[in-house]
Amino acid sequence: MGFSKKEAPNCDWCKFKSNCFYELLNDKASKKEWREMRIANRYRPGEAIFYEGETPGGVYTICSGKVKIYKSSRTGQQLLIRIEKAGDLLGHISALAEWPYAGGAEALEEAVVSMITEAALRKFLVAHPNSAMVLLREVARDVRRGEAIARDIAFKPARSRLAGTLTRMMSVPAGKNSGPPRITSLKRKEIAEMAGLTIETTVRLLKDFETRGWIERKEKEIIITEPEKLRSVSGQFS
Repeated sequence: MGFSKKEAPNCDWCKFKSNCFYELLNDKASKKEWREMRIANRYRPGEAIFYEGETPGGVYTICSGKVKIYKSSRTGQQLLIRIEKAGDLLGHISALAEWPYAGGAEALEEAVVSMITEAALRKFLVAHPNSAMVLLREVARDVRRGEAIARDIAFKPARSRLAGTLTRMMSVPAGKNSGPPRITSLKRKEIAEMAGLTIETTVRLLKDFETRGWIERKEKEIIITEPEKLRSVSGQFS
């Protein structure tokens, strides 16, 4: 099934809108036009949204679910770069730069992803110049995040890098009495890749964190019982 207006959720009713580019638009006219431009598609886990090296077709917004961004080797091996969640933009830097996608995007779990074509985006930015500044701010933040991760890999010890990766990836389950934050849908190999560590080092450190009571490991998830301890070790602020 391809992209269609039928699949695009109503932005005003979306529970993730506080994290979305839509909510940053500062007037009703630009919000209305953004809503009406969107087409969307529903993805099953493992389905590709776009491929590394592909010419950008537009800018994507995750409406629900999670999406992994990865790079591939010539032999077909994947290296997980980051996980994007509901509200995040995808492919916007490549679309604005008119460069091929630097990585591939794949649904990590069932996801709905909206798209605005490159031509529609450029027309929108000309019509709403203030929105261009909002998008530029999002690009700048993404660049800073990438620089911070590269700095951590270059200078921080393994323990700090893994703790930082766990705190970035954790999410609080929905519901009033949902319990502590946790990490789901990620394998140890993927966590190791995001932290820039070997799988052996990652397993050893996860065991150490568990022994200290900072995390609990179950079959398909990691429960973060002491997030502030992990933030302290990682060097992050609360």
